Amino acid sequence: MPASMTSFNTLRQAPRRVCRAFWETIPSPVRRTPFMFRTGRYIYRRFTRNTSRVQSHYTQFMRNPPLLSLIGALASQYPRNGNVRIASVGCSTGAELYSVLYSVRKIRSDLRLTALGADISSEVVEVARRGVYHPDVPAAEGSLYIAGRAEVASVDVPSLMEILQPLPDGSLQVKDWLRQDVTWLTADATDGRLLDLVGRQDFLLANNFMGPMEDRVAERCLRNMMRLVAPGGYLIVDGIDLDVKTKVLKASGFRPVLTSQEEIWASDGSKNGWPWLRWAREPLDRREPNWAVRYSVIFHLADR
Repeated sequence: MPASMTSFNTLRQAPRRVCRAFWETIPSPVRRTPFMFRTGRYIYRRFTRNTSRVQSHYTQFMRNPPLLSLIGALASQYPRNGNVRIASVGCSTGAELYSVLYSVRKIRSDLRLTALGADISSEVVEVARRGVYHPDVPAAEGSLYIAGRAEVASVDVPSLMEILQPLPDGSLQVKDWLRQDVTWLTADATDGRLLDLVGRQDFLLANNFMGPMEDRVAERCLRNMMRLVAPGGYLIVDGIDLDVKTKVLKASGFRPVLTSQEEIWASDGSKNGWPWLRWAREPLDRREPNWAVRYSVIFHLADR
């Protein structure tokens, strides 16, 4: 990029940086007042919502512990020795799906889990299939989208030893008992034929890939994800524009699961920075008419 263009972009961003720095000096209790919440929402919709639409293959092991704990609790309600189908669409390099399988198998080893991971990038699907990661190094370098942060940070390695085993070269591999019975495939989440490839699932993970999409594409994609959930099953959807999510789900047969809602909403540290970052978490506000749908991550489809 020419130096003149770089200077122009820096100047254009300067007022935004100044305003954000001032915003972050405001005490948290003040920012949670109705007036400041309306101000933040105005900033997001006017200046942030349509910026930074960049896809990333970033994922992380045990990224949202309260969410994983609730998925495990919901799976524990299935009959003893029952069959449970779990799929992650937009699975990236596999860390999320492996974390879910660990959370379920840890409390219900009797369940017969059938797992599937799908992503649009064949390179990250192959990484997920191998299940090998290097601490502090993103595994998705050179794939379809930017890699983002590493799946495993060195500081977190000791806490992940039930999931990962060290290899002689210093890398870490997902243990065999978690990699078994997992199918990986390359697929587009917006493809109307996805149901034929994936089938209906008891737990369908659709996290953190619809946010950068244009609204009409994200809406179509979310509806496509909803088709993959079996009656009585669960849709786990996060990292999508909240207006799009609310519009689609409030008029559907899916009902929000409110257990641990606040803990789940607050847990993912990678989503700090609202209202200045598109992917950041809007504060949970129960004054919002559709708060139950807007701020939930897990949705249940009733048996028909």
